[in-house]
Amino acid sequence: MAYQCTINGENKNTAQVYCSDYKSYKAEQLKRRKRNYVRQKQAARMRFLIIFFTIFGLLVPIVFIHNFHNVFLKRFNNINIVVPKEVSYLDAAEFSIADNTFLDTRYIDPVNTENPVMSSPVMTARMPNLTRKLKNLMASYPRLKPGIFIWDYSTGKYVAINPDKEFSAASIIKIPLLFQLFKRSEKGLADLNESMSTKKAFISGGSGALQYFPLGSTFTVKRLGELTIQQSDNTASNMLLAAVGGMNELNRAMKNWGFSKSHFYEWLPDLKGKNVTTPAEIGKMLYNIDNPDFFSLSSRAQIVEIMANVKNRYLIHAGLPYRTQFLHKTGDIATMLGDAGTVILPDERKYIIVIMVKRPWNDYSAKQFIVEASEIAYKSISRKRF
Repeated sequence: MAYQCTINGENKNTAQVYCSDYKSYKAEQLKRRKRNYVRQKQAARMRFLIIFFTIFGLLVPIVFIHNFHNVFLKRFNNINIVVPKEVSYLDAAEFSIADNTFLDTRYIDPVNTENPVMSSPVMTARMPNLTRKLKNLMASYPRLKPGIFIWDYSTGKYVAINPDKEFSAASIIKIPLLFQLFKRSEKGLADLNESMSTKKAFISGGSGALQYFPLGSTFTVKRLGELTIQQSDNTASNMLLAAVGGMNELNRAMKNWGFSKSHFYEWLPDLKGKNVTTPAEIGKMLYNIDNPDFFSLSSRAQIVEIMANVKNRYLIHAGLPYRTQFLHKTGDIATMLGDAGTVILPDERKYIIVIMVKRPWNDYSAKQFIVEASEIAYKSISRKRF
């Protein structure tokens, strides 16, 4: 398009240029930019839709085939299976077949529970002030259902709020798993330096990096114990569970230790919360780390080292002063959030604290509750205002 311009004025510095179609030219440029912008947005949206439906089209058949196989074919193929009642068979089958839940059987040998192997902490009196403060805190979180067990080593005083109520254990169930490793090591039934290789049967999602390692990667049994506690690695936990004899063996051990409610039902991750325990029973387990009649000095030192270096410091640990030593294990699934361990004060006094919170699906307020409860407990016990 040609534009007609005239120059008025004799001095070039003051001359003014008038373009008869200048406004039309600017309007056309603006429209062109708008059209280009709209085309770019449409092209970007179209690229996103193409990528989305391509991925969707690839995943849907895979998910359908996988679930059809798991839900229908396995059930059909196993409909005529008769489960033998011999423990030796179940022990062997339990760890050669990872997805053995179709058996629907958990067989446990009779055990002697009259003389439990673990000792119980001597509880002298309740902590009335701390109990009242924690119950007031609970009242401000009506959607949550906590269980709390706190026991002070130096006085024997304690807090017990729903201590014997069963909670989904989540990864807190890994504490007795670690204990059983060292108990078997003391008896010569497990070699901490023995190597295990990753197998498809053990690979599990959720927390931990072992699931991404190539099959056949090797780790010592002790390293699996460290990963189980410190990084809550579910693949390492399944490997360790096999190394200590399986769920049946661990459940028998916990019965012998003196526990009636703590129980392993599922491989990890137990997202449905079938593995269970109670705050009081976990507290008793923690107490026995220091029991010379239960653990050797070597086992105790190694357990303390492992539990003192847990990566998750966002629950009870977050309510403690900086650099306070805390030996613990956390647990986190959609319906339960918890933490359990031993706090060591600067003056060498220490106390056990277990907080397990049943919560609405992934309710974040459970984390806030645990941190606040931890702060209250620390201030009360460190100042001896029980």
